[in-house]
Amino acid sequence: MKPPIPTDEAARLRALQRYEILDTPEEQEYDDFTLLASEICDAPIALISLIDEDRQWFKSKIGFRPRETARDLSFCAHAILPDAPAPFVIEDTLKDTRFSANPLVTGDPHIRFYAGAPLITPDNFSIGTLCVIDRTPRDLGENQLKALQALARQVTMRLELRRTTNLLQAANEELRRLSLTDDLTGLLNRRGFLVHAEQQLKLFYARQIPLDLWILMADMDRLKQINDTHGHPEGSEAIAKTAEILKQTFRDTDILARLGGDEFAGIIINAHEKAYQIMFDRLQNNLKSYNAESGKPYKLALSFDLILIDSSARLPMEQLMEMADAKMYERKKGKKVNSEQSTANSYHLSDG
Repeated sequence: MKPPIPTDEAARLRALQRYEILDTPEEQEYDDFTLLASEICDAPIALISLIDEDRQWFKSKIGFRPRETARDLSFCAHAILPDAPAPFVIEDTLKDTRFSANPLVTGDPHIRFYAGAPLITPDNFSIGTLCVIDRTPRDLGENQLKALQALARQVTMRLELRRTTNLLQAANEELRRLSLTDDLTGLLNRRGFLVHAEQQLKLFYARQIPLDLWILMADMDRLKQINDTHGHPEGSEAIAKTAEILKQTFRDTDILARLGGDEFAGIIINAHEKAYQIMFDRLQNNLKSYNAESGKPYKLALSFDLILIDSSARLPMEQLMEMADAKMYERKKGKKVNSEQSTANSYHLSDG
């Protein structure tokens, strides 16, 4: 019996195509899933089957030679239907009128038993199955069926990871293409930061980044004084050294940028909430270490702060940056007040 076409077929095919997985070479991480499915279910054949428009294509296969078969002959095309039981199990194909005359039953590989767990995307499209096949009628125990479904979920997670990686690679290529970096520091410039930060924010809101996401905003203190007293070349060196300290403080996976002038920003990826104080202290210590060893007639100083992004609020990046900037500015204003009070107290004491 020819499998019916799902009512959401066009959207389902788009969901499949976004993984860019069809017709790719065999990969060990997918073969591991079929091996486990075969062992757990004691089945000679195991497949990761993806249902394309007119074919089923196998990303991984054990005990089965073809790389694809016609969709009309596919057991998996029945398993992905919205009203199909999950997992989809046929204990004896010769007793099921949908499959008894199927060439895959009457001929090689002589399928008599089938069990398929659907690969369901985060937006609820069934794009294929992880399935096991035997040449004799049989059934699976409850624990075997649960394990098959658990493995199918892991396959879907691996596909999602592949999609995320592809998106990040595309974003990196776009950054390189547009030359979105700051010439002085080698960090991203404002435009580059927004391109990359928006991508990370999108992944975070889609829950592809499992831990917390932070925004850093930082402002150099007294850059104008350095420029006025020691000249603009020295001011440029101070900016470059500040960028080096930021790169030293944060990880290669974090996104850092010079927004312009003495302003810096960062996206801190996959950092736990407890990391706030660690990041804060590390940046302070790195500034102190540089100032102690630089021999410069001035000291580098930064006003900076970090905010934790709330995934439930789903605010745009520009608004989040404004919030972080406001928090940083309050800290900077507090430092200025304290500095003025300290200067006034020192003058009063020496005057007395």
